[in-house]
Amino acid sequence: MMMRFFRSGQTTFRNAKIGAGWAFSFLTTEVRGLHAAAYILALSSLTSSVLALLRDRLLAHLFGAGPQLDLYYAAFRIPDAVFIGIGALVSAYMLIPEIARRDEEGQKRYLDSIVVGYSVLVAIVAAGAAVAAPAVLTRFFPLLVAGHLTELTHLSRILLLQSALLGFSNIAAAITQYKHRYTLYAISPIVYNLGIMFGALALYPHFGLAGLIWGVVIGAALHVGIQIPSILGDGFFRIPRFFDMREFFETVRLSLPRALALSMNQIAFFGLLSLAGTLSVGSISIFVFAYNLQGVPLAIIGASYATAAFPTLAYAFSRGESKEYLMHVGIAARQILFWSLPVISLTIVLRAHIVRAILGSGAFDWTDTRLTAAGLALFIISLASQGLTLLLIRAMYAAGKTIIPFIVTTLTAALTIIFGVWFLTILSNPANGDILEALLRVQDVGGTNVLALSLAYSISSLIGAVVLCLYFAGRFGRFFFEVGRSWWEALTAALAAGLVAYGTLVVIGNITLASTLGSVLLRGGAAGIAGCAAAALTYYLLGNREFAENYAALRKRIWSDAEPVVSAEQSA
Repeated sequence: MMMRFFRSGQTTFRNAKIGAGWAFSFLTTEVRGLHAAAYILALSSLTSSVLALLRDRLLAHLFGAGPQLDLYYAAFRIPDAVFIGIGALVSAYMLIPEIARRDEEGQKRYLDSIVVGYSVLVAIVAAGAAVAAPAVLTRFFPLLVAGHLTELTHLSRILLLQSALLGFSNIAAAITQYKHRYTLYAISPIVYNLGIMFGALALYPHFGLAGLIWGVVIGAALHVGIQIPSILGDGFFRIPRFFDMREFFETVRLSLPRALALSMNQIAFFGLLSLAGTLSVGSISIFVFAYNLQGVPLAIIGASYATAAFPTLAYAFSRGESKEYLMHVGIAARQILFWSLPVISLTIVLRAHIVRAILGSGAFDWTDTRLTAAGLALFIISLASQGLTLLLIRAMYAAGKTIIPFIVTTLTAALTIIFGVWFLTILSNPANGDILEALLRVQDVGGTNVLALSLAYSISSLIGAVVLCLYFAGRFGRFFFEVGRSWWEALTAALAAGLVAYGTLVVIGNITLASTLGSVLLRGGAAGIAGCAAAALTYYLLGNREFAENYAALRKRIWSDAEPVVSAEQSA
């Protein structure tokens, strides 16, 4: 019976493989371009994420989860709010459609107006934020500012330069993506992290935390600077020609719902960090470390497919090609589920190995490792929902729908803060706290109440994603039909991956405080490889379409002597 099932899986996979080959030969260039762009962005996100993890390891080694790192992360809150609120007004997702509908000369005049208008606006807002910084920081971080208000204010004001530079990088990114220079666009976050690491290694020993912050500013300058030569080569921004503030204010009007939507996310994150600031020392650092770790697969999977799909979605919708529009949304959504669900399962099982291997150095002790690992497990639960949210929001922007994303993100932000306060209250009861601590195996660790914040973030993200999916399906149709089968196949593969990885750890043994880095990598690597193999085998036996498509795409790219693609006529 098992052999019959295996043969059935082979036949199904072969049929799916033929279908994937047909798709790669028959579908439009834009569909193949979606996969190609997503792979480029995923690879660059992986590279950037590795550097970001090295950055976090360096910070963890230098400071551990302590007061210095709490100050560092708190200093970002006001500048990040400025960037999200102002930078989102000139985001690529709003500028690209405006660029696309103009001729070459009109594009140059339009972007000149955007640059001048943004420069004036960011200067005014940044000046106001610099003045208000002491009062805002005192209000949101009352325990942290005790004895550190002057230093924290100084660091926040320096970081306002980063906010302005990243806004200019948004404008540059619109041109870079419009010209399909995805590789160049993808390098920007890499050089950004290199700047931060330069600050930590070269400037911090001489200037303290201020040196580390100046490294962030240098990284932001590199983020925009690396895109400038090609943009100037296209003839943009060479000589001031034309400034029409009506163009800028019209863009602001259209961008405002999206800017407010992104501001809601920032407000929610700000609120959770403020709650973390009321807890034990190091809680802010634990929360941010766990958040950054879950951000790695989100950037590689969800953000890559959402970013790669956006120009094609905007193009298809602007021409009334509703079938192509829905097809591209479905392809991207299925790929997000295909990758995300097994990653969720493996991360939960291997959470301690991941944190210990990446951050376990110097001042970052075993207690920090276990708390961060528990926070990572709670964050990663919402990986697929966050990825789908990124995709569907961009799909709605491509369709000119900006109000619904704003409403949903506002709802999600409010729920995040409400759940954060509520869960902290619930966990203040030792009986309730014991349940969560037992599930995450941190019963003998202090400071576990910070985990309530990670849980609040994930649950609100799940609710927001469900609301968006229901709306999108009701408004555009066929969404659940497009992803239905892929959902349960990905869930089955995730369960197989998690069970096999856990079983492998049972056989070879888990890590402890005394485990060396080599032991952590060996055991975690063995369990991870076994889990990945189990997921791949499950997809194969189920005849999963995304597995066949990715196999065909990678084979076509890696091996020049790959078997020829089967045409529709040959498969008939």
